[in-house]
Amino acid sequence: MNEIIDFFRSIFNNDYLTLYVISIIPIIELRGAIVFMTGMFSSVQEMIAGMFCCVAGSTTVIIPLILLFRPLIRRMKKSKWFSKIAKSMEATIAERAESAYSEEKEELKAEQLASGKRKRKRKPLSVDAKKFLGLFLFVAIPLPMTGAWTGSCIGSFLDFPVWKAALAVFFGNIVAGAILTVIAYFMPQQYADLFMYGFVILAVAIAVTLYFTRSRKMEKRRKEELAKYGNKDEYELAIIRKEAEENGEILIKKEYIDENGDKHIIIGRDGSRNEKLVDKDDLI
Repeated sequence: MNEIIDFFRSIFNNDYLTLYVISIIPIIELRGAIVFMTGMFSSVQEMIAGMFCCVAGSTTVIIPLILLFRPLIRRMKKSKWFSKIAKSMEATIAERAESAYSEEKEELKAEQLASGKRKRKRKPLSVDAKKFLGLFLFVAIPLPMTGAWTGSCIGSFLDFPVWKAALAVFFGNIVAGAILTVIAYFMPQQYADLFMYGFVILAVAIAVTLYFTRSRKMEKRRKEELAKYGNKDEYELAIIRKEAEENGEILIKKEYIDENGDKHIIIGRDGSRNEKLVDKDDLI
């Protein structure tokens, strides 16, 4: 670890600036920067100052990501080269956004009806408050893949005011930084490298687990949709139609006969043609 720290120090010539820059880097972020900090500082004052440099660095990306991540995904989905990657990223982040808060109102009503008791209860949290709390807790847990980058991407999918999402990620980041700084301060120096390697291994394990879990869910959903539509052609047509509607495009059908006399039907999206100019026979 000392070799890595010396490399960054040689570039920036300042420990605090080094931590600030490292904490901006995706995947490393605040969590990795604080792990590096264990090899830089030893006093309480230095570690607290270093922690706030890490928080400042990781905070830099919050608002730009919340504002730009979702539009960027939309543009990538229209690209031939990045369409599959964008769809996978969108589905993963959207699922995390849905799980960032839970609706408990209906469960509470059901419990009250089942017990037959009418108790005076506190006013339930609003949907925005649940989103704020869920996003805050997600970022505050100091684990890999739960930092400012992931939290900000989730915030962009919550249909949530930008300033509220930014504050939730910011405060969660401070809590995560404080927890890791306390751990780093009381950790013996000889275990610092072991802590860093364990953190990296945990990050890789979480990424691999998420990948295979996501793949299984997508395959299960694909089979369910395939069974719903009855055959593969209808299923694929439904997917194309949904994508066309999301992108504001028109789904058209073209037929042609090749040089061998075989008839072919092509179904595709056409965003440049106005619906009034497309023949009714061609519309899907």
